[in-house]
Amino acid sequence: MIAELFQKTTLKSYFASIILCFLTVIFIHYCKNNGILSIEFLPRIIIFWLIFSGIIFLISFLENKNSVNTFRAIHLLSFPLFYLFFPHGKELVLSKILIAVLIIFSKYSYSRIFNEKKSYLRLFDLSFIIVLLILYNKYFSFFLIIPISVLFYQKYRDLKHLVSFLIPLISLPFIIKIFHEVFFYNYNFFLDFNYLINTWKIEQNFYYSEIIWFISIFISIISSVLFLPRRFEKVRYQGFIFMMLWLYISIIMGFFSLQKGEGEWFLSFIPVAYFSGIFIEKIKLTKIRNIVIYLLFFIGVIFKLIENNII
Repeated sequence: MIAELFQKTTLKSYFASIILCFLTVIFIHYCKNNGILSIEFLPRIIIFWLIFSGIIFLISFLENKNSVNTFRAIHLLSFPLFYLFFPHGKELVLSKILIAVLIIFSKYSYSRIFNEKKSYLRLFDLSFIIVLLILYNKYFSFFLIIPISVLFYQKYRDLKHLVSFLIPLISLPFIIKIFHEVFFYNYNFFLDFNYLINTWKIEQNFYYSEIIWFISIFISIISSVLFLPRRFEKVRYQGFIFMMLWLYISIIMGFFSLQKGEGEWFLSFIPVAYFSGIFIEKIKLTKIRNIVIYLLFFIGVIFKLIENNII
């Protein structure tokens, strides 16, 4: 049964996740191309499959480096599962992938702050990454609440940590500006981040897919409230808090259309898959958990087929 396969993080669960990711990517491409699969789509499918699987394993790898397994075996299942419910655009957008990777690394830096003696260096890393995001889109300033919250801890309330937070915030924009003036004065692409953005306008009505995604977001919010670790579980608690903030910020940015380019809800995918996985994991009876997983797969497949007028 599928629930038992993703009960522990093993080679079998990783292999099963790779297969599920591949099948999910093929199915999504099948739906987006109006029920047509051709050999010419294969390179695109393989590239996206490698990226999708790579992001999942990057999260798992970084979490294991933190010596705390907040990313569990169930998440190897929940990511391809809830990708079926995600409101997809037409194309793969490079900027969105880069943003996701940066936020994943920022979570790693945030978690390391509470584990290392030289925590100010990790705070510097965290601030640096968030400033990069802000330079791309000013509304990523919401993420500044994360490093600022660190400074409220008595342990980190000193000049060293404050300076580590402020240096990237103050210096990085000036450094990039100077670099642009010196090396790329006659070119606009360096500071014009629109070159990373797919400017294709969405003509398809995403109304129904967004309703399904809103339900997934609602489940994630419930999960983030009900299953918050206790404060004495220090590392798990901090990682959970980061994902909560990521989820809530993504909801704000999606609801008010604060994203650049295509994909209003792309920022919410990883936290939704994360918290939905926790929700599934907390179902105690294995039989019921299996039924829920199979039912979600069935609903996701049928929904995508109907949404794309294939059935």
